Amino acid sequence: MSWYKEGSVNIEQGSKTVIGNDTKWTNPLIGVCAGQMLILKTAETIEIYEIASIQSDTQLTLANKYNGVTKAGVSYEIPTAPKVSIEALALRLSEMLNYYQKQMDGWQSILTGEGEVTLTAPDGRVVTIKSQYSIANELIEYVKASEKLAESSTKSAELANQSATSANSASSSAKNSESSAKISAETASKSAQAASQSAKEASNSAALAKISEINSKTSEANAAQSAIDAKNAKESIDTSNFIQKSGKENQSISGSLNINELTENGERVYSPNNKPSADDIGALAATKTMVNNVPIYMIGDQINFEKTPKVNGKSVITDISEIQSKLTELNNRAYITESYQNGDSWYQRFSNGFIMQGGTRKIGDVGALSGGGVTFNMITPFSTTFWTPQLEQISINQGWNYLTNCIPQIYNDRFVLYIYNNHPSLVALQPVFRWLACGY
Repeated sequence: MSWYKEGSVNIEQGSKTVIGNDTKWTNPLIGVCAGQMLILKTAETIEIYEIASIQSDTQLTLANKYNGVTKAGVSYEIPTAPKVSIEALALRLSEMLNYYQKQMDGWQSILTGEGEVTLTAPDGRVVTIKSQYSIANELIEYVKASEKLAESSTKSAELANQSATSANSASSSAKNSESSAKISAETASKSAQAASQSAKEASNSAALAKISEINSKTSEANAAQSAIDAKNAKESIDTSNFIQKSGKENQSISGSLNINELTENGERVYSPNNKPSADDIGALAATKTMVNNVPIYMIGDQINFEKTPKVNGKSVITDISEIQSKLTELNNRAYITESYQNGDSWYQRFSNGFIMQGGTRKIGDVGALSGGGVTFNMITPFSTTFWTPQLEQISINQGWNYLTNCIPQIYNDRFVLYIYNNHPSLVALQPVFRWLACGY
């Protein structure tokens, strides 16, 4: 019987498609065809499926969906002999099943048996290993032996501790004797050191006395030389044009002294009577010029006021009085500070408090209102009642000119218009008034 088992396959659970890796399923010399068996082999299982069709060298389709776990790179076998003996196939399958059963039995013995277990590897090698039970027993015995060793070590440590205590007692006695001897030796050594130190100090005192004597003589000689130098310096100074000093608070100058010309090492000397100017210390980042003996400081670009533009024959920049007069004129001129408009209603408020407002108002049937009042509400109230509305009739039908004697009554926030109709029969008359009011 021939078997084709080159490469490996990938297959997913619930799928009929099998994908080959490095396979040649359509090669006619191999003999893979529909109706043959696909045997999947793992270390623990053998699965057999029927091949329904071959699509390519690397793809075939099973007759039924694959029910196993998804696999990749798994080994496989396809019996390809034209005439396959059922008995030979059954024998081959029996041998394979027997081999896997032995492997399963061996692993079961490793996990649950005692002693050593022998297994045969796929390449024929024989391997002998201890069972898990034997390994566990050996570990238990090892732990017990370790505990006994630890107990023995504890007893040995106790005996060693007792011996150490005895040794410490003996050592303490020896140290006490040693300390007494050491104290006596240190006392004698200190006495000898004190005597030696006293001798050194006496010798040092004598040396210091000798040095002091020499220094005294040197100072005396230096003082005499200083007196001579001072006398020579005094005689060499011409005091006729210098400060005459006759005491700490009494100094005078013979002749005149220009304090502005005092210098020291080429630098000018300043005093409370000779204070530095801004020019001296460079405090002004400006260019100094003299105009009519008056200093003028110019920073950056300068402006020639004689060449500035003229308005009405006057300099725009230099004529401050003209600018002030214009500002005063503007301040005295009223201007609008608030405006409002909504449909036919509007008002304007000025900077001096003056208000202008107006609107349009339609009156209903006035034929039956002869002598009655109609209220016109102000959009914004006045602060006084010293104002009078201006009224203009706008006709929306004939007969409007028959309205006469329209008299307003003034309030801060409204006025009431009393209307008199010369023709009460014209009850359908509906006039429209345009009104304007001004005041504070």
